Amino acid sequence: MSMAEQLITLENATKIYNGRCVIDSVSHSFCNGESIAFCGHNGCGKSTMLKLLSGLISLSGGSIHYNGRPRFSYVPERFPGMEIELIDYLHQTALMEGIDPKIADNLISDFFMDPMIHIRMDKLSKGSLQKAGVIQALMMPHDVLLLDEPLSGQDTDSQEVFISKVRELKDQGITILMSCHEKRLIDALSDKVYTIDDGKLVTSVLEGNGNYKIRIRKNDALSPRDNMKDAGKYYEMTLSEERLRETVMGLYADGWEIVGIEEYA
Repeated sequence: MSMAEQLITLENATKIYNGRCVIDSVSHSFCNGESIAFCGHNGCGKSTMLKLLSGLISLSGGSIHYNGRPRFSYVPERFPGMEIELIDYLHQTALMEGIDPKIADNLISDFFMDPMIHIRMDKLSKGSLQKAGVIQALMMPHDVLLLDEPLSGQDTDSQEVFISKVRELKDQGITILMSCHEKRLIDALSDKVYTIDDGKLVTSVLEGNGNYKIRIRKNDALSPRDNMKDAGKYYEMTLSEERLRETVMGLYADGWEIVGIEEYA
């Protein structure tokens, strides 16, 4: 499919929970290869939108249409704990999907979870469970990756691994749909940002004063840019909002590891 081809189309899509209209007559098309972030306050309908788009829940009204039969991988905000060891769960999931379990093993190492492989999942922390959900989604074949607050509870190093892995999928043309409130993640991954406000989908421009500081981990194999300032273990860059997205993408493309992006006055 081409990058501009419509993949999922909502027509007057409506979802009502307990008499409350969470999604209100939304008509919109999402294209193949897009990376979309849904923002808004807790309870505004971000998670509901992801579940509707993937068919995990049904519409109360309106319709949804798919171009072909896209395959979805979904990472919920709270991944369920089960009475099974982490390694057994991921290996069994891989085998059911016809995937080499070594792919799961590699992702376990990438996310620093080797010491936890024999811990029962219902004994893992929220952050570790979230990483298990991310690993499951990344190792499966998929056309669309749905992410519900994917950095919730994750340590900084794992967050950087996650961003790198999702950027690889994005570069391969995988469609990314995520519910997110972290500006750093949105800037690193999203092409378009929407806010869900009173059930409506609204194009969003993130507010800010336009000044940003990026912290980059030093790498002896890479030559620092002229505008990188030495800050101990890290380099720091300051730049305007207009240059933020292009700079972040360029740093990742060059192989730098970004450990923080913050807005300052």
